Amino acid sequence: MKRILCVILLVLVTVFFSSHRLQAATLFQQVGISSSPNPVGSGARAMGMGGAFIAIADDATAASWNPAGLIQLEKPEVSIVGAYFDRREEFSSDVHPEIKNTGEIDDFNINYFSATYPFRFYRNMVVSINYQRLYEFERSFDYTYNYASLGVNLTQRKRFDQEGFIGAMGLAYAIELTPRLSLGATLNIWTDDLFWDNEWKETFTEHGVGTQSAVPVTIETRYTDKYSDFRGVNANFGLLWNVNQYVTLGAVVKTPFDADIRHEHRFTQTTVFGPPINATVPGEQSTSEDVELRMPLSYGVGLAWRVSDALSFDLDVYRTHWSEYILTDSQGNDFSPIDGQPESASDVEDTTQVRIGGEYLFISQKRNMVVPLRAGFFYDPEPSYDDVKDFYGIAVGSGIAYKRFIFDMAYQLRWARDVDTGNLIATSEADITQHLLLASIIIHF
Repeated sequence: MKRILCVILLVLVTVFFSSHRLQAATLFQQVGISSSPNPVGSGARAMGMGGAFIAIADDATAASWNPAGLIQLEKPEVSIVGAYFDRREEFSSDVHPEIKNTGEIDDFNINYFSATYPFRFYRNMVVSINYQRLYEFERSFDYTYNYASLGVNLTQRKRFDQEGFIGAMGLAYAIELTPRLSLGATLNIWTDDLFWDNEWKETFTEHGVGTQSAVPVTIETRYTDKYSDFRGVNANFGLLWNVNQYVTLGAVVKTPFDADIRHEHRFTQTTVFGPPINATVPGEQSTSEDVELRMPLSYGVGLAWRVSDALSFDLDVYRTHWSEYILTDSQGNDFSPIDGQPESASDVEDTTQVRIGGEYLFISQKRNMVVPLRAGFFYDPEPSYDDVKDFYGIAVGSGIAYKRFIFDMAYQLRWARDVDTGNLIATSEADITQHLLLASIIIHF
């Protein structure tokens, strides 16, 4: 009878411990983006200038930066952009030194492709169809953690893996109102029904060994969260004003929208007690729901200075309203995916990016060839609770334009130091380093 009572007591403690962890997993639906979460455009040329491109935007990637800039294209063209991405996170903790670990992931993908056609119908116009891969979710790390609570003392080996991405198809249009002023718009269609899956998956595993109420215990835990079928529609509206032959002003607004997502959560846990209990307690729970993710409003302005035919600079300031980034579960509860707090208690700060870059062209009229040299730097903060995470970056780029073909490459380094990781790994900070290598090919017809 004493042994039965001990088993019942330990099972109740285990069930309480498990259900508490499950509640935290299903309600705290934190969405972690491994690339920059701020809405930016694509293209090796723009990235080589540090992403300062709103007031220049004179190639097919303008649909993602400032669609009004498409009016500057004079010939039909197709383009494709490939990207190599590497992220390294070094975690540490003064409270739990055993947390110290390094996580690193890398990935190669098609970041952008487009087909663009300029024409004239009373006024100069341009239409474009494009695809952009905007948000990356690749992350992976593992660490050790010493847990002590409710009579449970465990040394836990934890591992977190996340994979997936979100992309959109864009339909863009630009019109020249006057020789100095153009407007443009891109309709972004976020869907699973084309050639890619808009989804990401998070997997957390934990192997714990220790004691529970002085009884030897081993606990194997696994959480899986899958967010799939990301759907929604929004638009980019752009303006480009050539103030004079030297100065150009650009502006873009990217509208907020509500994305529908399918969320599937599964929790499994097996607890094995040693002597004198010698018992195994399995546990499994799962949920499936339709949730809604409110994507935030963002907007920016750019000022370009054309010093000469060979030299130009661009300065961009861009703001994103992350305080409006809200996840609503199937029961109508609203949370911030950034800090996991209910909307009423969340205090997430909006972010302001600053980007500056330049380009110098080595022009060979004799060979009909142009070789560019580009560089830029930027401040690209990420949203967080009660503050922002300070990220900085530098970029360089070059390429070659020969007759109908343009090839560009760019390298971008983005970093942050002593970043509070919040509830991702409790009590920890991280040094984060991101490398991005882009290569693009443009063919004119």
